[in-house]
Amino acid sequence: MKFVHILTPTLAVAVAIASAVIAQPEERPIYPASSENVSYAELDKLPDWRGIWQPNIGRVGGDQPVLLGEYKTHYEAERAKVAANPFYEIPEGTSNCNPDGMPTMMTMPYSLEFLFTPGKIVINQEALMMVRRVFTDGRPLPSPDEIDPNYYGYSVGHWEGDTLVIDTVGTKPGQRLGEPGITNSDALKINERIYLDAENKDILHLDFTFEDPNVLAQPWHRTHTFRRDRSWDILEYVCDENDRHPVDENGQTQADF
Repeated sequence: MKFVHILTPTLAVAVAIASAVIAQPEERPIYPASSENVSYAELDKLPDWRGIWQPNIGRVGGDQPVLLGEYKTHYEAERAKVAANPFYEIPEGTSNCNPDGMPTMMTMPYSLEFLFTPGKIVINQEALMMVRRVFTDGRPLPSPDEIDPNYYGYSVGHWEGDTLVIDTVGTKPGQRLGEPGITNSDALKINERIYLDAENKDILHLDFTFEDPNVLAQPWHRTHTFRRDRSWDILEYVCDENDRHPVDENGQTQADF
């Protein structure tokens, strides 16, 4: 018995569309970080950032933010509550298990790890097992309409000598900017300069510049330092497995022992 395959008009159109999609060449560019031809030897020229980096708690420098409009009003109101009650915790989210995102993930009191690959640097944050990617293969920053805002934004970096310079855009609005009580808008641009200390190679410097025309009247500069430990490892941190501090209807963290 011979079977004859008959395509209905609808099925014929679907097959034609699928064939066209398959036949189309890749429209998105393939940047060097994902290309077939890469040079791992180039990594030997980069500074040694191996090991685990722990933030030096309390060693934060820079200038004071000059806030605008509702962001200034909100920050001042929250700081007044803290001054009246040192145990007051400024509400910042609806879940303790949401990622803190950028720029907070870089300065939390947990360890950072930098992994260098050709054209890309992966940054692991022990807290909440957050992961960030910085592309160093020469690609441009995307335009605002090309970005789906996310916790970490989109980061492009380059080396100026032994200093890694990173620009980040596209972070979700409403995340902590610099310190509790200050949040960003969708126009935030973050610049980072990361480099080893000139006298002590086990000290890492991170210099931030924040620009957000909706939040800040002028660029805001913050500085942080980290110390290296070559014997530590990043540990697993799964928030949902030990979420003992739920947030109430007012956004306040409540101890639940």
